[in-house]
Order: sequence, then C-alpha cells, then structure tokens
Amino acid sequence: MSLFQLKRAARRLAALTVLAVLAVSGAAHAQGVAAALPVIKPVAGCDALVGAAGLDQAAGAPVTAKAAVIDTPKGQFCQVTGTIAPAIGFEVDLPVAKWTQRFLQAGCGGLCGSINASIGNAGKCLPATDGQFVVAASDLGHQGRMGSPDEGAFAADPQKRIDFAYRANHLTALVAKALVRAFYGQQPRYSYFSGCSDGGREALMEAQRYPEDFDGVSAGAPAMLFQVQNSFNHAWTTAVNTRPDGSRILAADKLPVLHAAVIDHCDMLDGNKDGLLSDPRACVVDPAWVLCPPGAADTKSCLTAEEWAVAAKLYQGPTDAAGHHFMPGGWQPGSELQWGGGPGGGPGGGMVKSMAPVVLADATAADADAVHYPFTTAQFTRVAALHGLNDATSTDLRAFAGHGGKLIMWHGWSDTSIAPMISVAYYKAVRKEMGADAADSFLRLFMIPGVGHCGGGDGFGQVDTLDALMAWVEGGTAPTQLVADQVPQRRMGPPGGPQGGPQGGPQGGPPNGPDGRGGGPMGGPPPGMGGPGGANGADGRSGPPPMGGPGGPRQPAPYARADQTALASRPIYPFPQIARYSGNGDPAQAGSYAPGGSGVREVETIDWYGAGLIGPGFQKDYQVRDGQLSVTSP
Repeated sequence: MSLFQLKRAARRLAALTVLAVLAVSGAAHAQGVAAALPVIKPVAGCDALVGAAGLDQAAGAPVTAKAAVIDTPKGQFCQVTGTIAPAIGFEVDLPVAKWTQRFLQAGCGGLCGSINASIGNAGKCLPATDGQFVVAASDLGHQGRMGSPDEGAFAADPQKRIDFAYRANHLTALVAKALVRAFYGQQPRYSYFSGCSDGGREALMEAQRYPEDFDGVSAGAPAMLFQVQNSFNHAWTTAVNTRPDGSRILAADKLPVLHAAVIDHCDMLDGNKDGLLSDPRACVVDPAWVLCPPGAADTKSCLTAEEWAVAAKLYQGPTDAAGHHFMPGGWQPGSELQWGGGPGGGPGGGMVKSMAPVVLADATAADADAVHYPFTTAQFTRVAALHGLNDATSTDLRAFAGHGGKLIMWHGWSDTSIAPMISVAYYKAVRKEMGADAADSFLRLFMIPGVGHCGGGDGFGQVDTLDALMAWVEGGTAPTQLVADQVPQRRMGPPGGPQGGPQGGPQGGPPNGPDGRGGGPMGGPPPGMGGPGGANGADGRSGPPPMGGPGGPRQPAPYARADQTALASRPIYPFPQIARYSGNGDPAQAGSYAPGGSGVREVETIDWYGAGLIGPGFQKDYQVRDGQLSVTSP
C-alpha cells in the first residue's frame, strides 16, 4: 500500500473516531478536532543527526548544518540550524520525547530575512501548544531587518530573488523531512504549512508550485498579489492623503468620527448591534453621514470635503485618471480605526521604497516615491513583469487537491495592509477555474469581521485555524465554522523597548501596517518593525503579549502559545455566509449564532484592470544565467 493510500485509510479511521466523540459529547457546533496520534521516539542521536540525514541529496544543493539539544518549557528539542546553498538559512526543531508524527513549516512576514520557527493561529490546538510538532522555518534566502530602509536590497542578487519567491520554502521542507526520517525512522504522517501576510503568500505558493510538500495549508491575509499589492496599493494610501506641500489631509482625530458614522448606519445590517460589520460590502458609505455643513467653523466632529475625498479614495482603492481599478477593492467600511496614527509619514511610503527593488527588476527613484507614484496602465505593465516569479495567484490547484491537500484561507475584513477583496477575488477565481464542487472539496475561505492585518482590531482576532485544518486533513471533517475570540487589546512597543511604547494609532497601535508595522496613511511612526502585532501576531504567530512583554518581542519557540481568555466568541462561517444572532442566548457566546446570508449579491468575477493576474498557467521557473534572472520554463 502506498503512502498516499495509507494516509487515506488513516483519514477514514480518524473521521469515524471524531464522529464518535462528537456523538458522545453532543458538540453539534464543535470546530473539528483531529484524533490523537501515537508518540514516536527517536532512533538516532541528535549529535549524529546531520551526518546521517543525507541533506545534500534531499535538497539537491549543498547543505551545511549543526544540531544541538535545546530545553524549552514544552520539553527538549533537537534543533538543527544551517544553510542551503547559496544562502537559505533554516531551522528545524524535532521533539525528543513526544513527537506525534506531524510536521509544520511556518511562513514569515514582510520580506522575511530572519528565521521564526514557531506555530501561529493554533492556541487551542493541544499538539501544537504541547510541543508535539516538528517545526521548521526559513529566512527565504537572505538576512535583513524587517522595516529597515534597505529591506529589499537582497533583490540585487537574482538568486536571492528566486529563493525569496519560492525556492527557499520548498528546499527547507525537503531538508526538514529528511531530518525527520533520519531522527525518527519514518516520514511525517501529516505535513502542514501555516503563515500570514507574506507567510500567507508562501503558503499558497507551496500549494500551487509544490503540491506534494504539504497535506494541509493555512494561508492568512495572503500577500499573494505581491507585485501590485506592494506598489500600487501602498503608494495609493500615501499619495491620496498628501497635499502638494507634503502635509497630510485626513488626520487620526477624524477617524473615530468616520468610523462612528459607518457603524451607526450599517451595524444592524447583520441583525446584531455589536459595533462590527459582518460583511462590509453590504455597507455603502454616504458622504452625507459625515460631511460638515457648508461654511461650518467647527469641523472637529465632521469631515471637510477634502477629508471625505481622501476617505472615498481609500474605500475605492487605486485607480488611474481614466477610472481603471488597479486592485479588486480598497479598504472596507468599518476598518477606519485601523487607518493609522497622527501627523507624519505612515508606513505606506516606506513600504513602496523598500519594496521597489523587489517588485521591479529596473527600479528607479520614481518607483520608490509613493507621493508621486505613477498610477498608470504603463506602470502596471512594468509591475506585472515579475508576476510569474513572485505572485501566488494561480487558480489551478488540481495537483494539490489530487494529492489530498486541504487549504484554509482567512482574512480580516479590517485589514488595511493587504486588501481583503484580494482573497475574495482569488477564492471566486478558483471556484470558476475548477468548478464549485471541486473547489469545495479542498478549499474554505473565512472572512473575519473587525480584524486587522493578521489579527488585532476590534473584532474577533484570535482564531485557531490549525485545529480545523488537522481535522479536515486527518479525519475528513470539513470545517463548517471557525470559532474566533475577542481578546483584550495590548499596546505595542518597539522591539527592544518597553511594552506600550509609541503607538501607531487607535486601539493602542493597530497591527495593521504591513507585516507588523503599525500606523497607516494618516501618519504616525510604525511602533514595531516586524515584531508580532495584536492578538495573533502580524506574522500569524499566536499568543500574548503582542510585542512579547517588557524588553521587546518574544523569541520564537517551536510550539504555539495558548490562547488568551476570550472576552467574547463568534462563529466565523465559510464565505460568503455570516454569523447572525439567533435571538436567544448570550450574544457574547458563539453558540448564540447561526449561519446566514449577508444580502450582498455575489458575482462570479470581480472586474478590475488586473483581473488577468489571478488565473492559471502564469507561474514560471527561473534560474540565474550570466548573472541575470532568466526564465527556464514558459
């Protein structure tokens, strides 16, 4: 019997086990839980592991590595660190005493540049919080500090471009599995990939390019539309809010005014007055709600026409003078408190500058200038040139589904770093490409109200996707809901500084900037450059405190942090369903809700200028030839 057949048989048995447990417990609305697996003990010593694993052969490239036993609160791990040629840094942590046959590889945020071997969005998953997983991670082939001005400098090396785009994670997976086989005498029974932001892009890239690497993939707020997202989108949020003299137009003190008006008019569209919009697409913001009367002397509690024009453009997303939309959507109603801090430059401009050399092979100074960015179809064509390298928007997931793979996507509706409508557009495009029934057999999208970038916000930002993914992969139980929690928001401080340092904006510095950067187009210095932000961490890692407590960010650990105690919980149903209050029970409890429609008329395809960037058959393989990036496959 093949490994694939063994896995299918195991899934059937696990499904029966889970059903039996649910029948006994009566947990009709339970989020899926995978069956426990036996512990496998090592058959080799940690000190001899590197030499016995055949890493060069596994990776197809020279590998240098070392191994040592480390102590953690969850027990000992054999930690292997090393480099896959030419410069891919990796870490693999193997439990010494309680491995239960599962492997998880973690993605990283921003442009990566460091190794974060930890498990996110798994705070209720016992095998993850107990340290029962082999955990691996990569730096994507270069070293760098997230948020630094030269963050994208690695792109001057064409091989580092390839490693960042897709090669590093694949080779890390191959090396990790070789280490597992040598250490335990068997391959992982189940393999998972989990990441948020760029980690979400990496997750989708694995499913699209290397469909047999992982059985289950969790992709949060994926930066899949990498090229356009990191150019047009970030530049737009700065350009539309900057006067010719460089001053800002819409300031932070007006955001609560706009937000209050939106909530006042749209909160009850989902039948529950809770300060959140379950599906912001149902809310059409009317300028009359907030515009100051003509000639008003006091404009503190209203928006001037100039301020409203900025808000309208942020809701709309980037366009050119002819009205071509360069994104499938902008910032959503209800997200206003995530828009940024005080006067000054927000992170959008900095992102455009640091990303320009990565997005464009021939970047110029003009490409790094967010305020004067050329929002033109000609510039869009330039940006799309590396679509086949960096973007993870292929809708042909037949090989992944055929392998038995399962994919959970999730995105906060209040994300102002990566537009939520990108995930919606991709989900719809996969269903169109593969057919609804085929897509439903392996894909779910969960859109979470009030949640910012990879967590935080005023919604239900603490969510465990790994438990549901494991139940689907191992037991065949497709997720009918995720249960998300509202948790206390904590202030964010800069890495190395005190907790509660400079704030990026409302809510104590929302973690809604790109990959952990607070702030936004209203300005405000980004409070934490690349550390975890909010309840789940901007890289998808779970666990309080958001910046790791006094003294700076927490150090990555090869297990998940247990969830915080919830203030309230809410079921999150597969898109496009929303949670509707049943009229009975405590509105703060998930059991008081049932799935329902949002009233939004769904269309099969979202119309925007770059719609062709989401589809099948565009990804290319690259190599370095004569010192230049070169396509090796059409």
